Amino acid sequence: MTKSCVEKCFLLTIPKAFSQSHFPPAKLKVVLRNSSGKTWEVNCIYHAKRHSLSGGWSTFVRENSLKQGGTCRFELVEKNVMQVHVL
Repeated sequence: MTKSCVEKCFLLTIPKAFSQSHFPPAKLKVVLRNSSGKTWEVNCIYHAKRHSLSGGWSTFVRENSLKQGGTCRFELVEKNVMQVHVL
């Protein structure tokens, strides 16, 4: 996790290849699920042919104690649902 992912702007950019393969070229909502099964609905904005997690992402960051330098693995388990593994 970079500083911009977990502080101030709270914006996580999804890799372009994954974004183009799995999401439509538009704004959408995604659900993030942690290892306990708790879910958060997050806005996924679309800009410059890629998606970024924004609105709702900051709540997920705080409630899962994500920090700069930390690592998460995102697994698409259903359409617009991601299992997030905090490593």
